[in-house]
Amino acid sequence: MEQNERGEQQWLFPDLLQKCILLVDDDFSVRTLYSRFLNKEGYLVTAVKNGYQGIEALGKHHFDLALVDMAMPGMNGIEVLENIRRRRPEVAVVIYTAYGSPEIAGEAIEKGAADYLDKPFSLKELKATVKRILGDNIP
Repeated sequence: MEQNERGEQQWLFPDLLQKCILLVDDDFSVRTLYSRFLNKEGYLVTAVKNGYQGIEALGKHHFDLALVDMAMPGMNGIEVLENIRRRRPEVAVVIYTAYGSPEIAGEAIEKGAADYLDKPFSLKELKATVKRILGDNIP
């Protein structure tokens, strides 16, 4: 246990029932928006800026879901998806992009993505997708 800023004792470990999400996006504002929103919805979010950091985090922590942007420098979303499928097949993956096409969506689903979202999408849509995939009862 440790003390928080109000001097209260708190556990260093998250609630074991709390769902953990890995968010991989090179856009700082998108990472910030989605991670803050999902945190407020009751999820524990780890946000990283590229696929390499995402794969590294995957090796160190438990995740129930990965939200992965398609268009990133270095390692694109499909490559991140393939890495996750090989290393941690139990982790559900949602690919999203502003540069979508039926071909990209089909490839993502074919390679094991649980879902595919075209940007822009609303936070309500994001919440519904996450809840559906994780089977959450969070209102």
